[in-house]
Amino acid sequence: MPDQKSPPTFFKSGDCRTISHQRKSWGLVDADLVRRTGLAKEETDIKSTRHLILLNLKGNSDQGEYFLNAKPAAFIPRKPGAILFIPAGCRWKGWEVGDPTAAYLSISVDQAFVTKLFDRTLSGAPPWLSPDLGCEDSVIMNAARGIGAEIHERGPLSNLLVESYAATIFAQLVRKQKYAPPVRKGGLASANLSRVLKRIEDELAADLSLGQLAALAGLSVPHFCRAFRQTLGCPPYTFIIRRRVERAKEYLRQSSMTVTDVALVCGFSSSSHFSNVFRREVGTTPGEYRGAWKDKSRE
Repeated sequence: MPDQKSPPTFFKSGDCRTISHQRKSWGLVDADLVRRTGLAKEETDIKSTRHLILLNLKGNSDQGEYFLNAKPAAFIPRKPGAILFIPAGCRWKGWEVGDPTAAYLSISVDQAFVTKLFDRTLSGAPPWLSPDLGCEDSVIMNAARGIGAEIHERGPLSNLLVESYAATIFAQLVRKQKYAPPVRKGGLASANLSRVLKRIEDELAADLSLGQLAALAGLSVPHFCRAFRQTLGCPPYTFIIRRRVERAKEYLRQSSMTVTDVALVCGFSSSSHFSNVFRREVGTTPGEYRGAWKDKSRE
């Protein structure tokens, strides 16, 4: 499928009836508000040159199968308020089924907006942002709803408000992913850091070697390890383990996958290895973490 400069009218396809579709552009930010009914199986296949944020407004998504850059990605059931994030250049493909009536808000943001934002706030290139196929975050949800509300506005302040909402979304995305420090003197150059982080995210479950990562940065292994630590404050292996744990926490919160399945899809060799690492990093077992999260969601 060819790249899109902005989202297509519907990047979700399937037999249905469109109740309403509203669209507005503010230059570097576009928004589509779509309501549909008669839904059965929906299919998705998109690779955009823009960052995509999708807010589920109505209807549950119960079952499905997803692929990111042709690699299987665990499907996470969603309900109203759930957020999906697909970074620019990432191909999202798959299918899902759920309630017959649904509504969603899709927001696309040009990479130039994000680059300018982080150049101004972090004095460096934006960090590599990894996809998220289902999370609940009140900050992102409220900012997205703010952009959606501006679809109906005509006033001169609309652009300013939309830009501030978009900045809030990306600041929160970076904060959630926990690796947005400015590059320090003597550390990895911004372009090299982005390549390394992208490779780690794309192959988080794989057995990446230090040699492979060092080659991406054009450095020897010892030099790469020193620069990586100086930039991100920890060795490469520690960083990868922490990213695997963060991804595992998402699956434990949002999916019904078994602990063993979560362990394997996140790159751990066994459920016992996963449990030991998870307890060390989080302070509790994966099962206890999932149970506590479910109890919290009922409050």
